[in-house]
Amino acid sequence: MSTAAVIAAAGLSSRMRDFKPLLCLGSSTVIGHTIDALRTAGAAPIVVVTGYQSTVLERHLRYSGVMFQKNERFAQTDMLASLQLGLAALPPEADQVFVTPADVPLVSPDTLKRMLTQPGDVIRPLCHGRGGHPLLLRRPAIGRAMTWRGPGGLKGLLQQGVLDVAGVETGDPAVLMDADTPEDYRRLLHYQTRLRGHGELRLDLQLNIGMTELFLTTESVQLLDMIGQTGSLQAACACMHISYSKGWKMINTMERELGFPVALRRPGGADGGGSSLTIRGAELLACYRRFHETVSQQARVLFDQVFPEYLRSPTGAKEER
Repeated sequence: MSTAAVIAAAGLSSRMRDFKPLLCLGSSTVIGHTIDALRTAGAAPIVVVTGYQSTVLERHLRYSGVMFQKNERFAQTDMLASLQLGLAALPPEADQVFVTPADVPLVSPDTLKRMLTQPGDVIRPLCHGRGGHPLLLRRPAIGRAMTWRGPGGLKGLLQQGVLDVAGVETGDPAVLMDADTPEDYRRLLHYQTRLRGHGELRLDLQLNIGMTELFLTTESVQLLDMIGQTGSLQAACACMHISYSKGWKMINTMERELGFPVALRRPGGADGGGSSLTIRGAELLACYRRFHETVSQQARVLFDQVFPEYLRSPTGAKEER
């Protein structure tokens, strides 16, 4: 049977406060490990559905051999919408498809291969009875997933009882492990250390810029970005899972420190009002993005130069005498 895969990587990473697909995990990234595991299990083609920071992610994966499909409405839609875009981008001959969020990176290829041997419309991996990711959809399920508009996303479809859903006990804890929060990410790092018997030095570069206060941070930059994407501070705060009052406080701090407005407020009325970035606010966001990308690239080069391989990867360490 022809096996493909769809990876949903369009989300905001709002609870992680960093872009989850590009988090370091050993010598690769979270999404790099996800792609490698699927490819080892025989999945091809692999479609990555992008959205937030799509340009950065596509540049990172440009030599990985995956296909890209962008969810232009990532801020207004759920993960099912991204999966539907990815499924629609697959060639029609795909008989079965792994579907997964980008941040479930350490599932064993053996787990995936075992799933491929199981009968059913949908194969769900279990660890001690708990369902995890990825799911394997076969033809009947692929068609229904692409057209499902009911509540609850993909989970809601599976609960309808119209598909043969088979749970497979794998004993693989990684099917339950993602990077939704910093605590989840630390668990992934610890689990990888257990698998490999050692950890590796990693670079975690946080760029905060300000005057009397640091007001350009990962969180505030994401807020500016989402105001531009959604046209609404309220919607931007909802996407980021922060309160409306906290969003206003961040905007007010930026404007007080900078001495110019970064967001325009449109009062309510028939159209409900909204917010948008000022010209200088949009320029500020673009400058931060360029600066962050440039510094990050140079920092990775310097990191490799300053820390020799045997310190970055302890398995290569020379024996102490």
